[in-house]
Amino acid sequence: MRKVYFLIAITGIFFLYSISFFYQPEKISLKEIWKYDGKEVIVEGEIKNIMGEIMEISDGNATAKIYWEKNKNLEYGDFIRAEGKVGEYGNDFAVYAKKVRIIKKWDVNCTSLPYLAENYEKFVGKNVNVSGYIYSKSNGYFYLTDQYVNYKIKVYCNHTIPFNKYERVYVKALMLYDSHRLTFYLKICRNSHGVMPYE
Repeated sequence: MRKVYFLIAITGIFFLYSISFFYQPEKISLKEIWKYDGKEVIVEGEIKNIMGEIMEISDGNATAKIYWEKNKNLEYGDFIRAEGKVGEYGNDFAVYAKKVRIIKKWDVNCTSLPYLAENYEKFVGKNVNVSGYIYSKSNGYFYLTDQYVNYKIKVYCNHTIPFNKYERVYVKALMLYDSHRLTFYLKICRNSHGVMPYE
């Protein structure tokens, strides 16, 4: 009889373990996060801001905060998936993540300079990977142009670049707006930024 009880107990433990192993939280849209207070969820979005251990992500329709202590390898523009429990954060809600995975790095896709110029609202304040041609160089900055020299943008960098005029390059930088001069510019200011030959 003891063997029967033992087998029932082992079977029960195995069954519960199987359920927990295959359980997956529900994937939700960011605009519905408030409905899941106290529940485990999965959310996806593009990183718009990083403030210490708090990230703001957007899925195109809404934004949400993600609390994640290990965000050193995450950058603006990365598209991530976060799994965790929804809880209060001040007057708002946040996902207190136990897992965060990068689905797509910000620099995977390359954008042409004309597309960047014509769709600037999508890129301001974000890391960009843009292709173009060196137009002119100076101390601390250079200008990037397109194939037909219809568009030009200033790129600030702290080092001299080893490229010649009209050489085609990739520029990985942060796109910013100067409200005093009413101009957009690129700034190479992070370890993941730089200028590479177009291949």
